[in-house]
Amino acid sequence: MHRICHRQIHAVLTESELARQYATVDALLEHPELKVFVSWVKTKPDDFFVATSKSARIRKRRR
Repeated sequence: MHRICHRQIHAVLTESELARQYATVDALLEHPELKVFVSWVKTKPDDFFVATSKSARIRKRRR
């Protein structure tokens, strides 16, 4: 998996969400935020990378 994709998954989903609901590639690709991200990133070169921020929902859970 590309680094940017891996980082985006963890920016959007918690570890428990990954384990319970998004344990397969097909399930990940159905997540609304990740679906938009994949559509965007697949137009970029293979070595493309930008910094990733945690989603506001994930940041709130860490408090």
